[in-house]
Amino acid sequence: MMPLHALALAACLAVGAGSDQILAGDLAGVIAEWSGVPPSTPLALAPAPGVQRILRLPELRRMAARLNLSAIPDREVCVTRPAALYDATQLLSAMRRELPAARIELLDYSRLPAPEGDLVFPLSGLRQSAGSGPAANSGSYWNGFVAYGGKHRFTLWARVKVQSSVERVVATQDIKPGIPLEAAQFHLETRLEMPGSGFADVLSEIAGKMSRRPIASGTAIRTEWLEPSKAVQRGETVQVEVIQGSARLKLEGVAQASGAVGDTIAVQNPVSLQRFPARIEAKGRVVVSRGSL
Repeated sequence: MMPLHALALAACLAVGAGSDQILAGDLAGVIAEWSGVPPSTPLALAPAPGVQRILRLPELRRMAARLNLSAIPDREVCVTRPAALYDATQLLSAMRRELPAARIELLDYSRLPAPEGDLVFPLSGLRQSAGSGPAANSGSYWNGFVAYGGKHRFTLWARVKVQSSVERVVATQDIKPGIPLEAAQFHLETRLEMPGSGFADVLSEIAGKMSRRPIASGTAIRTEWLEPSKAVQRGETVQVEVIQGSARLKLEGVAQASGAVGDTIAVQNPVSLQRFPARIEAKGRVVVSRGSL
C-alpha cells in the first residue's frame, strides 16, 4: 500500500480505497455506538480524492433512523479520501510489472496528489516519440492510472525512456507502394528499442500484402502501412459471373477501380457500356448477384 500523508485535517476520517461509498466501518472509530452495524454497509457517497465531506447532524440522524439505531450522533463528522504523491520508486515498480525485462529510465512524472489504490501503467498507455534526434531523446510518454473506489481511475503520466528486446520484420531493400510483397524483401530482426504494438513481428504478416507508402531499407514494418494485394486492377478485363438462382451467366467486363478479394467495385459492360457493382472473388474474377445488371 502507498504511504499516505493526508492533505485533510487530522480530525477527518479516511474512507477505504476500494469503495466509492462511505461505509459504516469508516465511521466506527468516532461513533462507537454504531459498531454493531456491518462494516460494509454503505451510508453515503464518498468524496473525491483530497476533498473533505462534512456529514452534518441532520444527515447523521437520518442514517441512524434508517439503520434503526437508538444512539443519535451529537457532533458532525469530517470524511475524506486521502491523496498523496506517488514517488519514482512506486511508478517504476508498476512499469516493471508490465515490462519486467525492459530497461526503463524515468525522466519526469506527474506530481499531482493521487488517491490510495492500485497503481497501473498498462502497455497500451506507452506512446512512442515521433521522429528522431532531440524529440526522440526527450523520451516517450507513458499514461497510467490509480484504480480506486470501485471503477474510478485517477490518471497519472510519466516521461520515460524504455528499451526492450523486440522482434521486428525489417525491409532488406527499398519498397515501392502498390507492388505485391515477397518474403525475400524482408527478414526478422531482434532489436533493442521501445516496445509497442502495431509492428509486424512474423514474416507471415507480410504475405499477400502490399505497401501503401514507400519504405526505406532497414525500416521496421508497421502493419498499418500494409493492405491486401489488389486482385483486380483498374482498366483490367475481368471475367464476370452473373448469378440468378441456379443459372450462371459468364461474360467479360472492364474494372472501373482496383480492389482486393472481397471488395465491391464498379465494372463496365464493354458492349452496352452499362456499369454495375461486382464483388471480387479471385484474381481477375468478379461475381454479380441478381438485379445488379
